[in-house]
Amino acid sequence: APPGRRPLLPPPDLAATLRPVAPPLDKPPVPVPALALPPSPVVMPVLPPREVLSDPGLRPAVPMPPARALACNPLGSVFGVASEQLECGRARYQKGELEGALAAFQSVISGGADRAVLREARYWAAETLLSLGRRDSVASHLDVVIKENPRDELGLYATHTQAWVLLERGEAQRAFDLFQGFLRGSVPPDLVPTARHGRALALYALKRYPEARDEWVALLNGSLPRPLAAEASYWLGDTLGRLGDPAGAAQRLQVFTAAGPQLLIESGLMRLGWWRREAGQPLEAVKQYRGLLAAYPRTKEEAWARFGLIRALLDLDDVPAARDEIAKLQAADRGGTLTRPARLLIARHLVEKKLTADADALFTDLLGQNLEPSARAYVLVLSGESLRQAGQTQEARDRFVAASQGQAGSAEVRAFAAARLAQIELDAREMERARTLAERLLVEAPPAYRPIAAVIAGEASYGLRQYDKAADAYRRALAERPDPAVAASAQLALGWAELRRGRPDAARAEWDRFVAATPDDARVPAVLLLSAEQLARAGDPAGARALLDRIVSRHGESEPGRIARLNRAILALRAGDAAGALRDLDDPGVRSGLSSYLGRVRVARGTALLQTGRAAEARTEFRAAVLDGEDVARLGLGVVAFTARQWDEATREFAAARDAGAGSLAAAAEYGLAAVAFNQGKSDEFRRFAAPLLSGPADPATAPGLLTGLAYLAGEERKWPEARELTLRVVKDHGRSPAAPLALGALGAGAAADGQWPIAREAYTTLATRYPDHPALEAGTLDHAEALIRTGAAPEAQPRLRAFVDRRTGDPRLPRALLLLAQAYEAGGQKDKALELYARVRQDYPDAAGTQTAVFGQGRLLQSEGQWDAARPLLQKALDADDTSTAAEAAFRLGEGYRAAGQPAEAVQAYMTAAYMAPDSAWSRRALLGAGQALASLKQNDSAVIVYKKLVAAKGVEPELAEAARKELRTLGVN
Repeated sequence: APPGRRPLLPPPDLAATLRPVAPPLDKPPVPVPALALPPSPVVMPVLPPREVLSDPGLRPAVPMPPARALACNPLGSVFGVASEQLECGRARYQKGELEGALAAFQSVISGGADRAVLREARYWAAETLLSLGRRDSVASHLDVVIKENPRDELGLYATHTQAWVLLERGEAQRAFDLFQGFLRGSVPPDLVPTARHGRALALYALKRYPEARDEWVALLNGSLPRPLAAEASYWLGDTLGRLGDPAGAAQRLQVFTAAGPQLLIESGLMRLGWWRREAGQPLEAVKQYRGLLAAYPRTKEEAWARFGLIRALLDLDDVPAARDEIAKLQAADRGGTLTRPARLLIARHLVEKKLTADADALFTDLLGQNLEPSARAYVLVLSGESLRQAGQTQEARDRFVAASQGQAGSAEVRAFAAARLAQIELDAREMERARTLAERLLVEAPPAYRPIAAVIAGEASYGLRQYDKAADAYRRALAERPDPAVAASAQLALGWAELRRGRPDAARAEWDRFVAATPDDARVPAVLLLSAEQLARAGDPAGARALLDRIVSRHGESEPGRIARLNRAILALRAGDAAGALRDLDDPGVRSGLSSYLGRVRVARGTALLQTGRAAEARTEFRAAVLDGEDVARLGLGVVAFTARQWDEATREFAAARDAGAGSLAAAAEYGLAAVAFNQGKSDEFRRFAAPLLSGPADPATAPGLLTGLAYLAGEERKWPEARELTLRVVKDHGRSPAAPLALGALGAGAAADGQWPIAREAYTTLATRYPDHPALEAGTLDHAEALIRTGAAPEAQPRLRAFVDRRTGDPRLPRALLLLAQAYEAGGQKDKALELYARVRQDYPDAAGTQTAVFGQGRLLQSEGQWDAARPLLQKALDADDTSTAAEAAFRLGEGYRAAGQPAEAVQAYMTAAYMAPDSAWSRRALLGAGQALASLKQNDSAVIVYKKLVAAKGVEPELAEAARKELRTLGVN
């Protein structure tokens, strides 16, 4: 075997086996978006506008002079004097004797009279009829009065009354036009308030509520009689409610009802309850409704009052009281327009409030009724939702199936039922059915149902491990813009789906979006920890470290923050920063707060201590970690023994680690066993361990050392091409491994020891280029220099050798360095420097290895300078060199010298000595040619022929030497 230095393979890379802690996480479930119940197909009744009604007593009539004494006398009653009859009618009107007054006025009208008297009688007849509630012929009387003179006093009052008659008769537009024109003229002051009130009522009847509101507000800001102000407050209150101001409505109606009994008091009390409930005062509304129904049990608005009462009771979650009101409502609701909506309101309320205990009987009752198909589908959905809330999944499924089939229900009802069916299947882990339903829903359902459908499709696909479909569904869910909580969870889930489909970069991108959108989410630290783990696995320790730094700085006291410290320490160990790792590992929060990971902490700390040379402390940490159940700690104990060259203990621990672990741990332990075998010189055992480890994909933690060992063994067997190939493979594929420079150094040393100078030069040159500070380069400095000299690069060797000689005083390798430097000078033509160094070696290091080479070198140079006498004794001394090649060359050069000095016999002896010493060398073949020539000069032609023929027949003879021998043979007459 060549005398090259056998390298010591490094121990297993303990830091490489340390994996960052990954808490046992998987994708958290995406919450199914909240789904509002579909709208009821039964239109919820809206409180209708109040039929216009006003107290006629609030409207002024034409002023009457006081009745005179004996107003009703025989002149009128007996003789039929029209003026006296008119006077009698007015007197009776003033006394409230309306029938008598009407009879008097009709006598004037039927008997004929002067136009003025007749006109006035018609006016008062109309007013009396209104007071009696008889409106049939009022308008005809007033028309006559107005046509004769619309602008006198009687005409103005008649116009005012006529407008009110039209309004109460339902002709709101005509009434408004009449009030509008009336108020534009000259109007008696006492008619202005009621005329404006009438105009506002006409606007109300026309549903021109903003204008009506403005009119009443302006009117009430003036000075009004209290009764008129109260009635205006009633109408303004109801108008405000219809304009979306229920609080203002309640305030105005409170003013009205506080005035006590009046014409609209029942309606006022009912609407006060209605608008208080709309204003968010359900308790006050309940009191109001119950007060109304107690005080006016026969009120015409009983049905609306009871419907409003049910709504207010539901607001108070008083379901029993609301259900008690249903029977009373049914009795009052003769048309049935309010009862069914009220039942559906109660049913919906039970579902929205999850009052499942009260729901069963109500839904049984509703489904037993003769409902329209759309209403039945809606009730099925409500009952199915209630059953689902109660945990009666199968019954709920049946109801939803019934509601979703056919076209009876609305699109929203069918979509809701389908969404709940998909959700039930998802909850039951029937993933295939859930996904099928959800995907169908995405195509068919209204937009409001697409977020829930996309989420269910994503969750079901993820559960089926169909991650491509899951990712598409989560993206669809995000595109549908669900509420922020669902969107955040869907973003997180999309990252998991990308990770599961083998796209960690895409996963981290989605998680980055999640963190950016929800920086305060409690899941952010765990997500950052997961992203850091993926970056570390992807070979981006810098990116992983940045994320870990972020977690520690913002969430350092949380469990993710402490795990981040541990993981940051592990990355530091992989990067060789043991001091940085110890700073994190010695943090009190890490050691005390990570009880479930304490074994991992101890292994990491032991690794850091080992990297800093504190092997005894490291062993203590590893032993404690073994008790914590950390199998990798046994690997650590093996490495501690390995570094101390306690091979038997290292073998035991590596074997225990291999048997207890799997994956990278088992591979590292197996490598440790192989390295122990190699370092002990057990080559066959090393090969048995190495073969299976290198049979699969290269493991960067084990392959470099194994390849280095195999490369050395190939060199040991002189398989230098194989050794070179294996070494360059280590450098190319695992250039960052500490085994790479070790392999180059071993190859260079081994090749140099065996004289494989081109391989040695390549190895050392690569080592100097890529690992200029590695100790193997310094150890092989002289081998490197010699390789350069032997391969024709002596000028490159000179500065390396001069530097070595200048700074290595006392180094045992100095004689060799001086000798090599002399050879480099000689090869470079600097003979004086070479002679000086050869002489120095002979003088200063007479017993050093290589002195004979210096003797020969000096003699060779002296001979080349023509100093034969000085050269001859040195060359003769060189014949005793241990190196046969050097001795053969010395003998050849002696022959050359003797022949040049005219001593052919001595030359023949020297030449033949060279041929004998190294028969297969180039010096032997050159010596044979010289011997033949010397023999020929001595006329010993037969001997010369024998020598020439031996040269021609020599194995590997140089062509020029063979041709020269043949030429000499021809000269001697031999063909």
